[in-house]
Amino acid sequence: MSDFVEVASTEHVISGTGAWVKPADTAVALFNVGGKMFAIDDACIRCASSLAAGVLHATVIRCRRCGWRYDVATGCVVGMPALRIQTFETKVVDA
Repeated sequence: MSDFVEVASTEHVISGTGAWVKPADTAVALFNVGGKMFAIDDACIRCASSLAAGVLHATVIRCRRCGWRYDVATGCVVGMPALRIQTFETKVVDA
């Protein structure tokens, strides 16, 4: 079983948006898609820009710098599924 680290409250990541978090030494982009949380590596593999600052449409985040699009559920670059960034398992815990 994976070790989970609390990184944010769902009230701080409203639906349709992303947030930048840094558990340990890893920059992670956290996204709320209709109440479901997704976490991916925060750096675009083309230009290293923060993906958390991109534009989210459904489950696709567009890098604000170069325009590459990633599926936040799979980490795959849209149209180039062999290229992908790391995804992280998420869970929402009621306090």
